Amino acid sequence: MLNAEEKKLTKARVALDTIEVPELLLDEAIAAGISKGKKKKKKNLLLMRTFASAAILIFAFTAMLRTSETFASYVTLIPGMEKVVELVRYDKGLTAAVENDFAQKIGVSDEHDGIKITLDSVIVDEQMMVLFYKIDSSGGHEEISVENLRLTDSEGNNLEETVLSFGGWDSQNNEDLLQARYEFYGTNLPENLKLSIELAEGRAENGQPLNMLADSWVLPFSIDKDAFKDKKEIFEVNETVEFEGQKITVEKVSIYPTRIGVTVHFDEENSKQIFGFNDLRLMDETGEEWAAINNGTIISHSEENTKEFYLQSNYFKKPKELYLRFNSVRALDKKELDIILDPDKLEILKAPSDGRLMKVSREENDLMLTFQKGSENGHVNISFDQAVDQTGEKIGDGSQAVRYNMEGGSIDILFPYFKEGAAPGPISLKIHDYPSQIKGEANIKLK
Repeated sequence: MLNAEEKKLTKARVALDTIEVPELLLDEAIAAGISKGKKKKKKNLLLMRTFASAAILIFAFTAMLRTSETFASYVTLIPGMEKVVELVRYDKGLTAAVENDFAQKIGVSDEHDGIKITLDSVIVDEQMMVLFYKIDSSGGHEEISVENLRLTDSEGNNLEETVLSFGGWDSQNNEDLLQARYEFYGTNLPENLKLSIELAEGRAENGQPLNMLADSWVLPFSIDKDAFKDKKEIFEVNETVEFEGQKITVEKVSIYPTRIGVTVHFDEENSKQIFGFNDLRLMDETGEEWAAINNGTIISHSEENTKEFYLQSNYFKKPKELYLRFNSVRALDKKELDIILDPDKLEILKAPSDGRLMKVSREENDLMLTFQKGSENGHVNISFDQAVDQTGEKIGDGSQAVRYNMEGGSIDILFPYFKEGAAPGPISLKIHDYPSQIKGEANIKLK
């Protein structure tokens, strides 16, 4: 028999899994998160995307609290971890990790100039570390933003093959937690680590910080590696499916407490370039699903035609049966991967034949490509590799910004071009992701 608290947790978990967030809120959140990012440098692109994700989560959590009193009570039922639960609520795997006492409490602080940073806790396994920290500011400080965050060993040496995503700014609510993610890809993680954080104060209209603070906040901490040793489940799959003549081989599925990695190989003889999946998910015998991770890295490239896609983890669920499913894949004919533009005449010389690219124009010093959004629901995936001139030389720093036009149903992609010494046209961009789809049915039984 379940006791009263367990019943509340069960009801809350069901409510969390079934809550729907209106698409309009998601689109508005994306727009709000990136509308000021046009002038960002390449090193800030990941931050821009993370800010957009943070905006989405704020809207989503507000909707959850309004529609589910049970979820609101569920957040408070894990003593000492309430704020962590709030931050990972959108990820079923990380929520399960907290439920199963997999998070490690840290509680280390550093303070300078009236600003105290505390590393509250971490969730860590062989693949990834999620850090939860808070900023307490006092004494007349303006808006505080996190501008640099570095994870090293105890001697200050960088960890190899790590990818960082972090975001947000201190809302002046000293109870709020922020989070950062490091992905290791096989790195032998040391037990003793050091987190160094640099802050800035104030924020200009273009989103850039006004004043970098001189101090660096340093937080040494240790992790218990035995807590996650050998905590993984690997399924060697090697099963091939065919979508509209395109062969896709699922090589393996790796289940860790923080996430699931699905390693996929696309046949070299395919006529289309496959970018990603629209509905990749795991499903158990009850119909419960674990879908793509909503922030952090989605795909890593180990070789040209092999990619790893990440899903929310079901490690702690232990279902009797488990299936990998997908029905919609983003793909484009390999002959249509290049967009060629004349920046002087603002003409499109080559583009995909679907007509989604409507026009090219100039906005201040940026070249702007306007795409029709189409019939897709939610976020639309369009991105390019760095623009090159007719000799193959790269143009600018590779930065790009995205702007969603809610009323017109279009998407603007901007990149710096019109500056002194700009390369003459024509210029080319290779498509890195695109929303055209091929359909099929994949239902692969893992156990």
